[in-house]
Amino acid sequence: MAFMKKHPFLQVDYHSTVKFKPSEERQLDQWLFMAGDVLQFMLQNKIIKTKNLKSLHVSLLICGDARIRELNREYRHKDKVTDVLSFPAHEDLRKGIFIEPVLFLGDLAICHPQTKRQAKKFEIGYFDEFIHLFFHGVIHLMGFDHEVSLKEEKLMESWEQEALKKFSEIKKRAR
Repeated sequence: MAFMKKHPFLQVDYHSTVKFKPSEERQLDQWLFMAGDVLQFMLQNKIIKTKNLKSLHVSLLICGDARIRELNREYRHKDKVTDVLSFPAHEDLRKGIFIEPVLFLGDLAICHPQTKRQAKKFEIGYFDEFIHLFFHGVIHLMGFDHEVSLKEEKLMESWEQEALKKFSEIKKRAR
């Protein structure tokens, strides 16, 4: 189990079954830290209603094709590789006001080989695709689901685009 560098708002506990180079681990840590800034900003702009929220916690598994396929088959009854799976700790955080200071959102699994394939397909860097999948998964953890309706899909896409835009701004400032 690894923990990203201490962020004042987002705590990501992650485990990887994939071997990263030390430079890649540092970049992953840095990008997850910046993702914390994005999520803090977005929650202040009311993705979900909160009072007294001090921090978010997410558990993250970075795995290979076989493990993500197994999880997808077991929990979604879809026998295929996918890019990201979300396992929310709460049914739907949009249905009320969360008043606790610490919010555990749930578990994410991101498929490393699928992320690499998609990055190549979209002609972007691995970590750009990884962070997109991370935001996609976190938005699912908050109760959004693009498979429910076209309206929900458009809403989720707008949150993703806002997160990626904010992330890009933070990334530029970090250089």
